Amino acid sequence: MGKGKGGAGCTTASLELAYAATRRRRPDGQPRRAAVIDLDPQGNATDVLEPNTRRIGIKDALAPNDPLALRDVLVPTMWPGVLVAAGGRFLANREADLTARGMATLRQARLSGELSDLVDDVIVDLPKDVGKLSATGLLGIEHLYITARPTIWGAQGAEEMRYTAGRIAQKGNPELQIAGYIIAAYEETSDAERVHTEMRDRFGDLVQDPPVPRRARVPEALESYHTPCREYGGDLTDVADVYQSLYDRLLDKGEESR
Repeated sequence: MGKGKGGAGCTTASLELAYAATRRRRPDGQPRRAAVIDLDPQGNATDVLEPNTRRIGIKDALAPNDPLALRDVLVPTMWPGVLVAAGGRFLANREADLTARGMATLRQARLSGELSDLVDDVIVDLPKDVGKLSATGLLGIEHLYITARPTIWGAQGAEEMRYTAGRIAQKGNPELQIAGYIIAAYEETSDAERVHTEMRDRFGDLVQDPPVPRRARVPEALESYHTPCREYGGDLTDVADVYQSLYDRLLDKGEESR
């Protein structure tokens, strides 16, 4: 259980990082495999990935009674090399009856290596609202990317997620660390530049450069055509390049620490 994304634009980041993972290779020469855990009741990441079934999903692994194993709710998708634990509207009900044991599901799966034979990377798409589902995701990951748009409200949201992650790290997941702050949908305006500078002053080198450029066709690629930015092409290649660089840096850092 490796990486989580929280904040504005986090679903795009989750999907693009999962795709970036499949473009790298394992030591045996085979492409890396990724799993996306969709903890968002909106289920946008699930919609884009088009799983081959929605009969089961992450809600079944978090059920208070007779939960399924996390590995048993991961299903193939239309994106080669990417599995998904489907999210959706039923997660809103699951949050209401989520128990302490359920909230520890992702953490236990990471500590036990439950998914290590299935995938090389696990990416958790966190909901925008801070609640039990967000805490469940933060308990299960080691590296957190916080995404924010270059606005005052975006910076405030990043600070709220940073605070929440700090509380989770203190109380239940000491391995959790912030891998970086991703500034998404960036345009070179005076307001965006000012927020970017303020975030660098606040968070230092954790603010990832370059920021992800704003491209109007990103929703078209992901939401309408369910296609990664790189494969959609055109002016979305530079968006894909930023996410590939983010993934590569984190992967290389992890390999160096082994």
